[in-house]
Amino acid sequence: MTQRSEPPGAAPADAAAPSFHTLPDIARRFRRLAAGIGADAFALFLLGPLAEGGRLLPAMDSDYPGLSELSRTLPARLPRRFGQQAILAGTPLAWAGAAPRAAVPALAGWSETVETAAATPGFALPLSTERGRPGVVVFCGAALRLAPDALFDLHAACHGLFAVVAGLRPAEDGAAPDMSKRERECLKMTANGHTSEEIAQRLGLSVHTANQYLANTTQKLNAVNRVHAVAKALRAGLID
Repeated sequence: MTQRSEPPGAAPADAAAPSFHTLPDIARRFRRLAAGIGADAFALFLLGPLAEGGRLLPAMDSDYPGLSELSRTLPARLPRRFGQQAILAGTPLAWAGAAPRAAVPALAGWSETVETAAATPGFALPLSTERGRPGVVVFCGAALRLAPDALFDLHAACHGLFAVVAGLRPAEDGAAPDMSKRERECLKMTANGHTSEEIAQRLGLSVHTANQYLANTTQKLNAVNRVHAVAKALRAGLID
């Protein structure tokens, strides 16, 4: 039997009908979608309230269950009201980065242009659940390619996957874990790449105490390790 090949940038045939029920499965699916359009990375964000500008809260990315550099840095490089723009526009938002051309030629006429400080071309697809919970998925890469007729399939696939992610994260809509100032400081410094020794030195603590604070945050966030704790804290808005 001859296997049907797909043109570059085409969405997989089952893209609009995801049947995934765990976050690792969904992360793998997003990686496949990213690879199919030549993206180097993807990042999925939940969006905060419209009245607060639609703050981007990292939910998952190419480094899941860790947190990639894209999730860490992109929100600061996008316009301040990017999330709000995504909620209101409902259409793809694209940027060319340092490239002297459109980010994705196939999006011409289908997207709004965004001025960013990001060096890599990319585009974002606004997402929402049936209950109206907003989100956005970002794909970035110097060799992005997307066939015009594949855009709708890609967007539909991302909508379906986002609905599952949002459904698996009900706790993040509730009360945040109770953390001390020191615990937040240690976690934020970990997010910025500092080691326990560096944290202890900067905060005037012993290494043992710094590690204890980090162990506390990992336990309170029900995380498997420090990296996972940082990712969950960022998603919940506990640190920035």
